[in-house]
Amino acid sequence: MHHLHCTAGLRAALWWRNVTLLTMNTESLMAQLKQQTEDLVKRGGDVRAGTERLVSEASVKFHEVSGGLASLASAVADGAVAGARQTVPEQSASVLRAVVDGLTDGLTKSAQALKLTLEESSANGTRFAKEDLIKIGQDFRSLGSILVDIVTGSANALGGHAKEQAATLAAHAKQTMQAAWPPLESALHAAQHEPAALGREALSASASAARQAAGVLFSHVGTFLQKAGHQLRH
Repeated sequence: MHHLHCTAGLRAALWWRNVTLLTMNTESLMAQLKQQTEDLVKRGGDVRAGTERLVSEASVKFHEVSGGLASLASAVADGAVAGARQTVPEQSASVLRAVVDGLTDGLTKSAQALKLTLEESSANGTRFAKEDLIKIGQDFRSLGSILVDIVTGSANALGGHAKEQAATLAAHAKQTMQAAWPPLESALHAAQHEPAALGREALSASASAARQAAGVLFSHVGTFLQKAGHQLRH
């Protein structure tokens, strides 16, 4: 009995340690992305394209932490507000619009990369860890609604013309992410089910048995984004 209590206690301690590490990693990633977005806004130039690059690159890392893509969006929005406050007030609305467009561009690009990665891996007989597939679904499924609150909060924080355009910006962001979700959802659904019997027979023994460890999917997506980003529509 004492051994069972010790084992349970150890498991609880390890679980809490993992939760703490994930929280710390989320906070660290958010602080870094916020600063990068703020610096981007203050530099000016093509803010939308710059934000898209930041988001698509960071999305792989945020999939692996507890906050997920909601934390990514919050960090980008906070950075946009901080940067816009240091620009000409009359430009705050256009700056926020450019960042929001870049945010949804980057998230859409990430969703497309995930979809294509899953499809290619399925054709090769590779299956990813179920927990990774579930995490991706959780990150993207309700992202449109989450963005409404994030974008509205940022616009209200800036005030002026940005506040006046809050509803339009938020609605556009939601619509964009809702359009990106169904194709990815279909790919996730297919990836979580065993191939049909004929499909299994057609695959080699080594390919059909290829099951990747947790976290490997995100690495594959990161590689895909680097090598095949030009294939993805913006």
